Amino acid sequence: MESIEGKSGDFVSEALGPPGLFGVFEDDGETGYLYLYEPDGREVFGHLHVYDRSPSLKVEAQDVRVLWSEGYKKVGVLIWGKMRGIIDLGTGQEGRVWLERRNSPGIADTQWLEGFHL
Repeated sequence: MESIEGKSGDFVSEALGPPGLFGVFEDDGETGYLYLYEPDGREVFGHLHVYDRSPSLKVEAQDVRVLWSEGYKKVGVLIWGKMRGIIDLGTGQEGRVWLERRNSPGIADTQWLEGFHL
């Protein structure tokens, strides 16, 4: 996984998935999104809005980890050690628990978390 941090606190974290696909998390200084990205075609074909920045919510690059489930069936984003968003490639479904502050709960549903090694 690689993280790239910008000057104004914005950053991108990514994890290589199945051939030709990346899971990418981007904080642009205002919002945080999880993306499915295909670099050869330079195409984003899935996205999930996870949070809006606020004075009480300051996420930094080191707080974020993008990871794939076994078999690359799902991509998810961990923030502060809790799963905050998941995109299921097989079903096209998206799951999230809106992040409002550091102690907001993460995704707890075992079906969504199945296949991830947390």
